[in-house]
Amino acid sequence: MFTVIVNLKTYPETIGKNSKTFMGKISKIQKPGYELKIASPSTSLHYSSIYEEIIAQHVDHYPPGPFTGSVLIEDLLESGITASLLNHSEKRVGMDNAIKTIKRAGELGFTLYICCETLEEIEKLSINGAKYIAYEPKELIGGNISVSTAKPEIIQKGSDICREHGSTLLVGAGVKNADDVRVAKNLGAGGILISSGVVKAKDPLYALNSLMI
Repeated sequence: MFTVIVNLKTYPETIGKNSKTFMGKISKIQKPGYELKIASPSTSLHYSSIYEEIIAQHVDHYPPGPFTGSVLIEDLLESGITASLLNHSEKRVGMDNAIKTIKRAGELGFTLYICCETLEEIEKLSINGAKYIAYEPKELIGGNISVSTAKPEIIQKGSDICREHGSTLLVGAGVKNADDVRVAKNLGAGGILISSGVVKAKDPLYALNSLMI
């Protein structure tokens, strides 16, 4: 299965009641060979009753205890949320914290989609047990140039590294169309991470459908 994660971020189109409406529309999309997930703000995770494949946008490695403001794996699991993004370019936690979170997630049966910016980070995360790694060069996020176009050789190298360690590479940053997805697939990626290309589109459903070729 090729994974497509739509990161809602905290855009006006996807917070509050708009989040519920957006998820309701997305829930109607089903494409053979694809698994579609929505990375939701914490305040909208309860809409998992509308769309089962909701994941969190962030989680911390702390156990239950005096950690005000933290998002705990145990708390998410009890709420029916079994996965989360981690270390997104807009919410970097650092490599040490990422590795600590990988360990706790493994112990608790929780899935992480960990973002990173370099081949060195891809290798370090995969060696330390990350199952899903999203490569997103910071300079391309939110822009009109995709990773598949700008840095295809890194996707290939990243895919090879992940495969060697039993991980799956996802491609983020600037994915805009079916050609970007096709190139990512051909280079060995197992999914994409997308946000503004869908959320900010005039017709989000059409934009999302058009990616899943």
